[in-house]
Formats: sequence, structure tokens, C-alpha cells
Amino acid sequence: MATVVVDDPDVSLIFFTTSPPGIHRAQIKVDFKKEYNRKILSTHETNIDTIWCARCDKNPHLYNGSKFRFHSIQQENQNITFCLGLTGYKEYIGTNWADNAKELQERGKGDYGNTQAYMSDALGVGAFVQTSDDYVIFMRRSQQVGEAQGLWDIPGGHPEPEEVSGGAKKLEDINICNMSCDDVVMEIFDATKREIRDEINIPMTQLSEPCLIGVAINNTSSGRPSAEFFVKCSLSSKEVREQYNAGGAEAGESSGLRLISLKDIPTLETTEMWQEMAPSGKGCVRLYNAMMSGNR
Repeated sequence: MATVVVDDPDVSLIFFTTSPPGIHRAQIKVDFKKEYNRKILSTHETNIDTIWCARCDKNPHLYNGSKFRFHSIQQENQNITFCLGLTGYKEYIGTNWADNAKELQERGKGDYGNTQAYMSDALGVGAFVQTSDDYVIFMRRSQQVGEAQGLWDIPGGHPEPEEVSGGAKKLEDINICNMSCDDVVMEIFDATKREIRDEINIPMTQLSEPCLIGVAINNTSSGRPSAEFFVKCSLSSKEVREQYNAGGAEAGESSGLRLISLKDIPTLETTEMWQEMAPSGKGCVRLYNAMMSGNR
């Protein structure tokens, strides 16, 4: 395993493994507690509401669901611990995407020695999906999604606290103390497979257990973190395209599919497609290449 920060206009890597296909679920734990929530800056709270209302006016598809907040990641020998709190999508839009996000980061550094203290940093998940004939799945994000509209990306989204909170959807109705850390780990892995199913229309029975390849930071959204996973798909690239064309539960979140040969992934950054890729997609590809390079 390795910890590294890679400077890039769009994305940085904060952690990756050098052992393909990645880190298995049994090696991952969650430390989940209120202390890992974002710090409240009273002078900015009304701005969050204003920003959210303006975003919803432009895009009525947005939904303020609860999310897990990424605080940090720790490693000890072969084991990984995600330190997580709670946040919401409105908080994410209202902090990480605020016009004064850099000021919030500077204030966080001054007040707590942490640029991310006042940021939502809602944890995302994404998947490097390899087909049975060695192609990798990318999709073009539609115009109705909350960010990175029109860019190429990997399947992904968010693990959902409501899945492990007895169905409670509102942030204020969720009690961290009543949630099992083991269940949160399971939700992170299950959410990864659900996103592939819902966005690409691949049955979960055709997907392997995800393996964590690392965590990337989206610099365009003020340091928003995403855990990226490697997943094998038992369908061929042709079968994947047929499934996608048939439409899935979240078909509206993408407008096209592209399958790239696995042998071309190491040089993807030199192509025109790279210039049209979402930061989350870039982060996932960089993590995969770092994992494979470190294994040589």
C-alpha cells in the first residue's frame, strides 16, 4: 500500500494500494462518529440554503439526501479504516461548491488547522469495471446530474446512510450512535455495485465483489473525496452495451457509453477523451494505473 499526494489541476490521489486487484472488504473498517461531522460556521449556514435553492431552481432533479462525510483514512499494516461522519447533499453543494469555498478552506485552516473542517466532503464511490473481454466501462454524464455534466466518467455515486439507518432519510433523523460500523462498510461496497446496476443496467449477479484501489480528491469541488473500486464483470463488452441500451433505473444520468480496451488505459491521459473526463473518472483511472505500476 502507498500514500501519496499527486498534484493535478483536477484530481489528487491521497491513498492507493499496490496489490491488484485491490483491498478486500474484510480488510476495511469504519470509525463512524459525530466528531467527524463538518464544523459549523454560523455566518455561512444561511448561504448554504441560498446556494441550494438557486441550484434547485436550475436543476429540479437535485435531492437533499443524507451522505457519509469523509474525515480521513488510516492504514495499519494491511488494514484500512475510513473515519466518517454524516452530512447531506445540500451541505455538499453549499460548501464544496460555494463561490467562497476557498475562503471557507482558509478559515478552516486558521480555526482548526484543517482546510476541510467547514466542508461537507460527502464521500463518493466509483468503479473501474472490467468486462470479460478486457474492456473498461465509461459513460457520458447527462445534463440533469448535479455536477460534471456532459463529461465522461466511471459508474459511481454515493453510499447512502438511509440504507443503514432503518430507513431514516433526513439528516436530522439519523442517529449515528444507532448505526453499526460493520453495516456502514457493507453499504460502501453494496453502493458501488448498485451504482453499476442502476447506471449501466448490469445485474449485480454479473459483478464481482468490489476491491478498494484507493481514494482520490476532486480539486474542482474543493477537495471532495471518492473511494474507487475495481470490479470484474462477467459480461462481454457487447453484452454490456446491449444492457445499457435497454435502459436501467438511472438511465437519465448518462447520455452515452464508451468501452475502452484495458491495454489502452495506461495511456488514456494522452488522448482527447481525457480532456473531456470528469475528475472522478480521472481519479479512478489514475488510481488503477498507480496500483498496476506499483505492482511491477
